[in-house]
Amino acid sequence: MRIEQLDPEHTERFLVYRSAALSADPDSFRFAVSDDTVVGVEAWRKRLSKDHVVVVCNDGQWIGVGGLTRLTGAKLAHKGLIWGMHVVPEERGSGAAKLIMTALIEQARGRMRQLQLTVMADNARAIAFYRRFGFEQYGSEPASVLRDGGYADELLMWRLVQDGKRSPGAVFLPRLGEAE
Repeated sequence: MRIEQLDPEHTERFLVYRSAALSADPDSFRFAVSDDTVVGVEAWRKRLSKDHVVVVCNDGQWIGVGGLTRLTGAKLAHKGLIWGMHVVPEERGSGAAKLIMTALIEQARGRMRQLQLTVMADNARAIAFYRRFGFEQYGSEPASVLRDGGYADELLMWRLVQDGKRSPGAVFLPRLGEAE
């Protein structure tokens, strides 16, 4: 397994992966495939140029992805948001998610004070994973997401990024396609 950083040149492949993830595992996301269609390719291209988005590859196949964006504004720029975490079902438990989260936390180190994320309240596996990385629940949003004709709650989680300490398994991330 290799972890690499994406850039705008990877937008189309990223969107194919994301569409497959949203379709195959819709209950794990707050967004639907139709939402990405409305956002459009160019907006995603800009996001990949601005955000720190990584992918885990195994034999050339993308098996996991995750992103980090810095909030903007004088009062919020100390915070980052982890978004779009996903590993294909057959690779869950392989260490791919650990590689992604470690890379995102390391990217935030020295740049941001704290990280936030949201997770569906009924996704026990993801919640346990985030807790292993030091994320704590600080709130919940009842009826946050319309799902299957009803509403599902979302948990709000956060952690500090402690300067000077490296996460276990920290790795250097070449851009996708660069030599190691």
